[in-house]
Amino acid sequence: MAITTVDEIARQVQSEQLTLLDTRPGHAYAKSHVPKSVSAPFSRGGWGKAVKRWLQGQDIALGILADNQMLADASVKALEDEGLAVQAVIAEGIGAWTSAGFDVVAIADISVDQLKNELQQWAVIDVREPYEWRSGVIPGAKLIPMNQLPDKIAELDKSTPYAVVCASGGRSQAAASFLADQGYKVGNVVGGMSLWLGARHPVEQPR
Repeated sequence: MAITTVDEIARQVQSEQLTLLDTRPGHAYAKSHVPKSVSAPFSRGGWGKAVKRWLQGQDIALGILADNQMLADASVKALEDEGLAVQAVIAEGIGAWTSAGFDVVAIADISVDQLKNELQQWAVIDVREPYEWRSGVIPGAKLIPMNQLPDKIAELDKSTPYAVVCASGGRSQAAASFLADQGYKVGNVVGGMSLWLGARHPVEQPR
């Protein structure tokens, strides 16, 4: 492994000379991650093969970010077993990155009660499918099914804070992460419309 300092790893990632695989769980990545890193939650059995398939034969310099040394070592071994070389490792989690003074892509968690009380401060994006909107949508929400978000992103304003909602919070977390990576200010509505409706907060029918 040729790259040994966080400063050098950051320089290589920012210049796209190194692809940093974030082996933490997906929810941890969604909440806060290194810009331009790739979410690749580690699991025993088949993880290295999955990364190799994802690379599709491309010769890409790889780095690992893990929460601890044991996970880092297991990730490196899984890749090396597939003939993939690892050029850099951060084994102290996202804290090592922030302690070195580098920014992260951060996504706020927003409760449904907080959103109701602060609805004028957020532009809501509902990423559910059209058939799901029939149960009601948050007043004023912009309706963009998740698979259309990349094509509709030009309609959004980077100076506006967006609260992203789905049925239960899973899809919205992924969508919020995507938007944050593109430089948008975003938060994820925890529990989604399931909790919003359960709390009897106001809804309107989609137009």
